[in-house]
Amino acid sequence: MMTRRTFIRNSLGALSLASVPSFAALATMRTQTGAKRAGTDVYQRAIAIDILTNDNIWFDVRQAIDAGLTAAVVDLQIYPRTFLSAVQALQNWNAAFKRNDQLVKVAKAADLQFVKQQKKFGVILSCQDASILDASTASVNDYNLQNLQLFYDLGIRVLQLTHNERNAVGDSFREKSNAGLSRLGEKVVASMNELGMLIDLSHCGDNTTMEAIQLSQKPCAITHAGCRALYPTLRNKPDEHIRAIAEKGGIFGVYNMSVWLTDRATTSIDDVLNHIDYAVKIAGVEHVAFGSDGPVLEDPTPEAEVLAGHQSYAKRNLGLPGAEKIPSHINVRELNSAQRLLRLAEALAKRGYKDDAIEKIIGGNFVRLFHEVCG
Repeated sequence: MMTRRTFIRNSLGALSLASVPSFAALATMRTQTGAKRAGTDVYQRAIAIDILTNDNIWFDVRQAIDAGLTAAVVDLQIYPRTFLSAVQALQNWNAAFKRNDQLVKVAKAADLQFVKQQKKFGVILSCQDASILDASTASVNDYNLQNLQLFYDLGIRVLQLTHNERNAVGDSFREKSNAGLSRLGEKVVASMNELGMLIDLSHCGDNTTMEAIQLSQKPCAITHAGCRALYPTLRNKPDEHIRAIAEKGGIFGVYNMSVWLTDRATTSIDDVLNHIDYAVKIAGVEHVAFGSDGPVLEDPTPEAEVLAGHQSYAKRNLGLPGAEKIPSHINVRELNSAQRLLRLAEALAKRGYKDDAIEKIIGGNFVRLFHEVCG
């Protein structure tokens, strides 16, 4: 006969057992905890580099260092991207390097080792548009190539051949003609090789991208894009481009622009990981990286405001490449911070990536490429 005391004792026992995770659940929890710890360990010893950010000289360098970032490729914040505005921006950057000994201009690969060892922060100066070389004069003189030399001397080490619009160097992904490199563009590719400046092809049209990869005597980079096979927009890159850039020793950087990573109504870090997985399958783990296409630190702008801005862009360009639909999200929230590469390392570890592979993706591959191209 079941007494009141027996009933309570049995019920409490059943409740206790129900609240205890199963052995399988415990094993999963231990695996995830171990993976997170492994990702953290790799991040702490790695040279961690976001290979495309958009920022100015005023971000809090100490915050970046405390977050464990080693360096970032930083695009000049100038609109429109003209010769004079680029010169002014570079003068401002060089003044900032002199003012702050925690901020280091990275000109060669050894500088990346230096900033890691000295706990400083490295900036690889970049511009996302070769329009800063000014209007083409290729038929009569080398004015544009002299400007390229000037920008190299001022510190630029990464130059994207085109941004969203066609320029004197070549066609962007948005152009209907897809004409490829111009004659000036061919000269610019050769001169960048000679100087030791990394060619970025992220926003370039398909023919411009492939022609530059084939013409360049040094490896090129796609610093921030997605895989077109997973999300069909011309802003992303097809398999043949990812494969070609890897075969020449370059790297493919997956971005945090979820608007071009998934067509789902919501987004998560898995969307970034899916594109990394796919790029690794096509290119090999030695040729994949991460370029957020966001600020060095957290973007303080409210998400609703950021989304509204991109929705306005999409409405203005609706139906054109990169604006195929009105977006419901722009980026992955977990990666909108100075610790984005730590979060990425932990997530890669949970997906089963080994320590060596994680270290390559969060910075090692870029270090190798930068050494090969820039010395």
